[in-house]
Amino acid sequence: MDLNKTYFGDCMEVVKNIPDDYVDLIVTSPPYADTLSYGNEVPIFHPDNYPRWFLTLAEEAARFLKPTGSFILNINDKIIGGKRSIYVYELLCLIEKETGLSLHDRYIWSQKSGIPTGGPRRLNDKIEYIFHFCRKKKKARGEGYTMKNEDFKSNIDEIREPYAEISKKRYKSQVYDNDTVATNGIVEELKGKMRDVNPKGKIPKTVFEFNNCGALRGKPQNKHPAPFHHDLPRYFIKWLTDKGDVVLDPFMGSGTTAAVCDNMERNWIGIELNDSYQPLIEESINLERNNNKP
Repeated sequence: MDLNKTYFGDCMEVVKNIPDDYVDLIVTSPPYADTLSYGNEVPIFHPDNYPRWFLTLAEEAARFLKPTGSFILNINDKIIGGKRSIYVYELLCLIEKETGLSLHDRYIWSQKSGIPTGGPRRLNDKIEYIFHFCRKKKKARGEGYTMKNEDFKSNIDEIREPYAEISKKRYKSQVYDNDTVATNGIVEELKGKMRDVNPKGKIPKTVFEFNNCGALRGKPQNKHPAPFHHDLPRYFIKWLTDKGDVVLDPFMGSGTTAAVCDNMERNWIGIELNDSYQPLIEESINLERNNNKP
């Protein structure tokens, strides 16, 4: 497949053309179940049907993702009939049980702004999920996979964060662990140990506060019903890829992932069902280039 190009069509079919062991990172946010309209060309799936529909992409991803690659999926559930739908959890179980991908970790996107969703018996919901999948190791003989993930590429130093001053002071003192516990469950001995302050910063938490689409007012991406903000793909591209690597967004939308890749010197492949978004993708890339001229 040509790099740095958007292919217009059904991603469930287009991805079958991607060679084996080809993509370093998939980062995407698909249409959520039974939610926004993306135009008459784009079908919206009911939560009962969504997991099986999405499974086709996961099965293919296990083939074309490199053994050192990662799959970052931003998705959210919804309230149906007064209860929270479990379709996202059903999807996770299907991917784990029926594909060559395995869940490495789950992250929470805590949104500082957004439409209020609370009520008399429900708290204001301002989070979305981000799931991190990796390839399972193939068995030495026969079909199937082991449950252990491959060692995925990780540039952890690229995403370290500054320590708070109080943390630096605390790290000068010993931290005590419950090292020795008696058979009756009582701790008999506490042993202290010193922690090191990494000069490059601390490891980030699994809770993120990326900007959302409200920060894109006036940008071409806002012509899309549910645009990605640059912060989310930029973070994972920085962490999980190197310059020249291949990044795939199978639900390209307004082109945010392509624009970020172009700016960060990564190759990209986009897939989008709605060809009305082609001008938005081009605008997004050109805007990113113009904003980052030296």
